[in-house]
Amino acid sequence: MKRFLGIILSLIMAAGFCGCQVSQENQPSKETTSAVSQAEETTVSALETDKLEWVDFKEYDLNSDEPVKNVILMIGDGMGENIIKGSQIVKGDNLVMQGIKNTVYVKTDSLSGTTDSAAASTAMSCGIKTENKYLGVDENGEPVETMVEFAKARGLKTGLVVTQIMPHATPAGMVCHYNARSVYNTLFKQMVNANVDVLFGGGSEYYRGSTKKTAEKNDYEYVTDEESLLKLDGTKKALGLFSYAGIFGDAVPSLSTMSEKALDLLNNDNGFFLMIEGSNIDIQEQEVDMEGTLKEMQSFDKAVNSVLSWAEKNPGTLVIVTADHETGGVTLPENAKPEDINDNCFTSGGEHTSTNVLLMAAGAQSDKLFAENTIENTDISKAIREQLNKTYGQAEVKFLNEKNV
Repeated sequence: MKRFLGIILSLIMAAGFCGCQVSQENQPSKETTSAVSQAEETTVSALETDKLEWVDFKEYDLNSDEPVKNVILMIGDGMGENIIKGSQIVKGDNLVMQGIKNTVYVKTDSLSGTTDSAAASTAMSCGIKTENKYLGVDENGEPVETMVEFAKARGLKTGLVVTQIMPHATPAGMVCHYNARSVYNTLFKQMVNANVDVLFGGGSEYYRGSTKKTAEKNDYEYVTDEESLLKLDGTKKALGLFSYAGIFGDAVPSLSTMSEKALDLLNNDNGFFLMIEGSNIDIQEQEVDMEGTLKEMQSFDKAVNSVLSWAEKNPGTLVIVTADHETGGVTLPENAKPEDINDNCFTSGGEHTSTNVLLMAAGAQSDKLFAENTIENTDISKAIREQLNKTYGQAEVKFLNEKNV
């Protein structure tokens, strides 16, 4: 009996030494567990360095002297500076967004402290600080003019392109008024009731009931696949929902494809405001999943490339690339190599942090937006509005939705 127990104890110790968790009922030898461990390490390394398809780095030469006609606000949800640097290390080259010259840091805290996406979106959309979970309303729950409302009041077309469900916090903050971010059916109805010209993203589960009826009444063309997306001709407002929930990784259509089609539909003589969000960077960081985060980063950088390419050919376009907040407390080892960029880089347990984020601006008036090296997130809305007022003039505030619609 003692000899039998000794054998069992030796096997357990050998397995523990190899760092593999296996059942005692089917205990492999030390050599077997070592081989499995090495195979797992090889798989992770191959995924991070070989299987990710980054867009080639290119520096774009956008005209900064023209007055602002079009505004494209690109938000990498949860995209802190260190995940940009980590992506650069894994790619082995700069991201396209890193070629943008005009940069400042952005403070992101809300009135609640560390912000959530709702309060952050409201800050960038409305130019005010508010409480977490609030969308397009102040701390007292009173409606404040959103960026979509501001743009439409000046005759601009408007669009929202995301990889999460359409009524998620960031897109909702650009148009809606409500003191709760989780009432997706109500928020989606507000979006289509506001007649946003282009709505592309996920969340077909919420296209039903009064939302569907309102969209049909407001003359939206509804599409659900890439083929139908590419056939849209702009004769109607466009609503594309390409997933029951969120759109992850390299799903079809990509964020780049949706963004390019949105630009095609929105381009007009009187300009437009377009918000594009890489929504699921944050979702993967919350899961403490570096593999998934890097996939979302490469998707977002491809979209940045598409937007900058379009803007280079269309002077008068201001492109702003930033984040609503940092997620994950991403920390990089000194002199990090690609294999060092892994789940261990997350230090906040997937929570949001108050770390300042980067803002990168290119194109029309991009070198004149901010006088300071560090700004508040509310300054983003104020700067956009200042530029659009110079081009289109003042206009009366007109709420497209009341808070309880």
